[in-house]
Amino acid sequence: MGRKAGMKAKKPSDKFTIAFLVLWLMMLACSSLLPAAATDIPDPTGSIVYSSDESGNFEIYHMNIRSLETVRLTDNSSFDTFPFYLPPARFGFAADRSGKYQVYTMDMDGANQKAWKKGDRRILFTPSVSPDGKKMAYVVQNNDENSNLYLADLDGNQEEQLTDIRGMEWDPSWSPDGTRIVFSSDVGGDFEINVIDLESSQITKLTDNAFYDGRPRWSPDGDQILFESDQDGDWELYTMDIDGGNVRAITENATGDWLANWSPDGHWIVYVSNHDGDDEIYIIGVDGKDQWKLTNNTAQDQYPAWVP
Repeated sequence: MGRKAGMKAKKPSDKFTIAFLVLWLMMLACSSLLPAAATDIPDPTGSIVYSSDESGNFEIYHMNIRSLETVRLTDNSSFDTFPFYLPPARFGFAADRSGKYQVYTMDMDGANQKAWKKGDRRILFTPSVSPDGKKMAYVVQNNDENSNLYLADLDGNQEEQLTDIRGMEWDPSWSPDGTRIVFSSDVGGDFEINVIDLESSQITKLTDNAFYDGRPRWSPDGDQILFESDQDGDWELYTMDIDGGNVRAITENATGDWLANWSPDGHWIVYVSNHDGDDEIYIIGVDGKDQWKLTNNTAQDQYPAWVP
């Protein structure tokens, strides 16, 4: 409704003007204390899948990283861990339901849980699905001192052994073009990062030092490899070029940071840290800035993986 004809608008009093200016200046000052939003990269979106012993036993959970809404996907007495996304719309994970670790699959709501590949061999750590969604790289433990890399199709058939080395090999991760797999191996005495060319079977060592370098993850753009290392005295996250050069620290603190994975766009890293005394899940920018905390409880929250 407009003003009635003949009525004059009241002029704000000096007291009102001064109070408004003071309030505006206070708001401006407070806003300068807030962390600046990243302008060069988009905010993280989507969801993650992870394992947690929040219920007293390790189970698989699915979390929306914006709302933090979380859904529990498994509920049993076994140890369910190492979750990963399995295209076109499933999750995979490892569990000791048969007495030895095997890979299981399920729908994204937790339904239809079943063994991916039946057998009495022990499959270790997180398998890695090829970029075209047709094959899976995984680790089979042959005995207490040896494990090797294998390939199979997503139905668990057409198995192919990639390596045959005395030692432990862990954590395979495909290159985006599907021609190579990066992994960690203790051949030589300590864990180092290696890459195998799938056509020639040639293995190239990318790190060579007296420290533990492990859990490599190839970046979505193919230019970097994310890994964890204890080279500064505690566990930190690093990236390096795909030839092993230009190593850069992502985290630098006095606590442990590990079990990291890339976001699908390559701008963010989800990882585990014990900053607060127990394992919680965080997100951090690839430049080491803009850290977000996703979980906050007294449980052990581990092995996060982004869902595309």
